[in-house]
Amino acid sequence: MLKKSTLQYIAEKAKVSRMTVSRVFSGEKNVSKKTSEKIKKIAKRVGYHPNLIARSLSKRKSNTIGIFVPKTRHLFLDVYITQLLSGISDVTQEHDFRLMLFPIDYKKSESDLYLSIARSHLVDGIILIKTKIKDDGLEELKSIKFPFVLVNHRNNKYNFIDSNNIKGTKLAIEHLYNLGHRKIAFVSGSLDETNAIDRLNSYKRTMKKLNLPIKKEWIINGEFSKEKAYEESKKLFNQKDLPTAIFCSDDYMAIGVIERIKESGLSVPRDISVVGFDNIEISSYVNPPLTTVHQPISMIGEKAANLLIDLINEKKSPPIHELLDTQLVIRKSTSRMK
Repeated sequence: MLKKSTLQYIAEKAKVSRMTVSRVFSGEKNVSKKTSEKIKKIAKRVGYHPNLIARSLSKRKSNTIGIFVPKTRHLFLDVYITQLLSGISDVTQEHDFRLMLFPIDYKKSESDLYLSIARSHLVDGIILIKTKIKDDGLEELKSIKFPFVLVNHRNNKYNFIDSNNIKGTKLAIEHLYNLGHRKIAFVSGSLDETNAIDRLNSYKRTMKKLNLPIKKEWIINGEFSKEKAYEESKKLFNQKDLPTAIFCSDDYMAIGVIERIKESGLSVPRDISVVGFDNIEISSYVNPPLTTVHQPISMIGEKAANLLIDLINEKKSPPIHELLDTQLVIRKSTSRMK
């Protein structure tokens, strides 16, 4: 807590009452934004930092949000994850929330971890990124009425923010069709994630609508991994009847597939056209620059954070669902059939 003289000093400099200064550092919202910013600026100048732990214990509120992300060896090299976190961070900083990051192995069903964090009051709410379809912990979170938002997990029982995977896939397949391609292969992501299933189902539905053949041997699982897609795509080039185009469920897998195509003595897009999904920054710099489906990754993070803060403050009632638009970005990895 501030010393009396310091509290009085800040109040005098800001031309407000000591009670107003206390309200600002207690996190109360009944102070104007202009006044609050003025008080914080003066406090920073005199070297004051509020005791957040004491404040959270007294109010049973931590002003902290927990972020659960898939545990991988290259977590912070994953552009998709870092863009999501950037969007989340922009919003939480604006609302004076801190972030705690928890890498979690969803395949080992570590729901006990986020349930224990929820019950501990260490965080006020959580954002779960890329949870698996079968996760009993989600129902438990719902039953204890703990605020949470899913990202990349479309389930109408729970709060979620996602992109329109179905529309995005449809745009990609129709683009290839309009270029004259009739033999289109598909590289899926991990089929225990709803976005991977949505993209696979949309591929099949669009192919059927266009009266195009859906061959089992033209559908491979790249598990949202560049290395896995590179390895598995070898199967496509061991066949007599080669596809003329390949749609990949994310950009990393598309990059792996392009490497395999080149090693097979073929050219992109002269021999095979390739489309990705996500429009991560590197997609415009690969050779050739990748045609891909753009999804607003940072905005998904921003929307998820805003929704969670509204749920924490009881401004919205769950479940809330939002699908953000997807768009096709045409570059040099696709071309018209010769």
